Amino acid sequence: MKHLDLPSIKKLTLGIALACSAVAPSYGQTNSEPPVNSFLADSPWPMSHRNSYNQASSPLRGIEPGDTVKVGFKRALPSITLAYANDSVAWGSTLGSVYKVDLSGSWVKKLDTQIGLLPEDPISGAYSLVDRDGKFYSPRDLTLTRYGDAIEGDPESNIVIEGKFVIPAEYVSAEDEHIVGMNMTYDGHIALATSAGLVMTVSRDLTSFKAVKVGENQEVSNSIAVDEEGGIYVVTNKQMHRVQWDGTTLSLLWSADYLSGPDVPLPGRLGTGSGSTPTLMGKDGEDEFVVFTDGSELMNLVLMWRDEIPADWEPIAEGKSRRIAAEFPITFGIEGREKSISEQSVMVRGHSALVVDNEYSWDTSKLGSNSIWGMVTVLFSNLKANAPYGVEKFSWDSDNRQLNSDWSNQESCPNGIPTMSEPSNLAYCWGQIKGKWTLLGMDWDTGETTVKVPMGYLPKYNSTYAATQVGANGQIVSGTISGLIRLKP
Repeated sequence: MKHLDLPSIKKLTLGIALACSAVAPSYGQTNSEPPVNSFLADSPWPMSHRNSYNQASSPLRGIEPGDTVKVGFKRALPSITLAYANDSVAWGSTLGSVYKVDLSGSWVKKLDTQIGLLPEDPISGAYSLVDRDGKFYSPRDLTLTRYGDAIEGDPESNIVIEGKFVIPAEYVSAEDEHIVGMNMTYDGHIALATSAGLVMTVSRDLTSFKAVKVGENQEVSNSIAVDEEGGIYVVTNKQMHRVQWDGTTLSLLWSADYLSGPDVPLPGRLGTGSGSTPTLMGKDGEDEFVVFTDGSELMNLVLMWRDEIPADWEPIAEGKSRRIAAEFPITFGIEGREKSISEQSVMVRGHSALVVDNEYSWDTSKLGSNSIWGMVTVLFSNLKANAPYGVEKFSWDSDNRQLNSDWSNQESCPNGIPTMSEPSNLAYCWGQIKGKWTLLGMDWDTGETTVKVPMGYLPKYNSTYAATQVGANGQIVSGTISGLIRLKP
């Protein structure tokens, strides 16, 4: 296995970064944005969690106070995220299909659906992306499929399968192993992670691949983050790992322990350990971290140095990895709180992060590890007797090298991934008020709720782990248990 030191990695990737910036797409030209990955579609939201850093925040305007909003619903199977090919056309990946929709008109227009086999595990296929050529990539079990338009350049033509990559049997180490996480490297390869900790890079034409295993007997239940220096960040139920891609080979650069918590998933969690996809914070020349929530009963927001650890950095506590820069208990502003849970990826903008509470009152962990019990709590997470309450924003103080809590409130964002609009200066979540599903918009500086868009009580409005996404022209879109909702100013 080949190992590289961090200075060598920086030199190796400098040319790639310069080449990418020379052809940077039009989206993402603000100081708070990470480097643009030019191999992703030039669109408002080309992949799950929006960019390769997984920050799930946007440089586009969202819904603002005073807007009159039209609520539209389109029936489909559950979709975690839409991946936009351009301003108006987006792809969705569901349990048994992929589909295209046109979001440009007064109504959401279904363009086509490609029906496929149900995955053995429902999380396989939750993460997807569209590349700069308009090709849609979605995994199912051990297969990665590339989809395109039957008529090149015509999004209203039918969906066709253009190729498939199946993980070779000799790389599979578990009977129920499946692809979980997916991202795009900055040199245009598809990065994958399986439930058993296999990390791969696959060429976009699906003809070649490289692979490396992280940890022993470790499980992955969320997606992966990628930086412009070839770092691929994978959190398992035991450790955070940085796998290094140098354009030719994959190697394990570092691994660090964190507080992984109990061996039985907490209610609402898809697995044990961290409940979040890793998110990257900071850019070259700044403090750079990989950010996630741990598996403690009173959850912590954890920042790990993703690059070189400062020479004078001391461990935050005896026995802790030196790579941990911060480990901050998340109480959502409730003094003496002893328990908090989140299944959502940490939303990041600049050096600030937002976390929502998913601690349901119905504790199904005592019924066993079968995920069906956890889903029951999610399906009824808008009910007063079960709904979680709490949103908290944190910021890293680079001068004092410490993490602080900026504000918290007791809004309810039951199960969806939050987002943020920089020009609107608002954080959004798929919330509920007295049981009614409601889009909530919170002032990024103060936490005051200034936007409330009521939708309805029916299950069709239940986000069910889906991402709240900022689209073109102020639109907010989310998948739901039975389709997708578009909120259009």
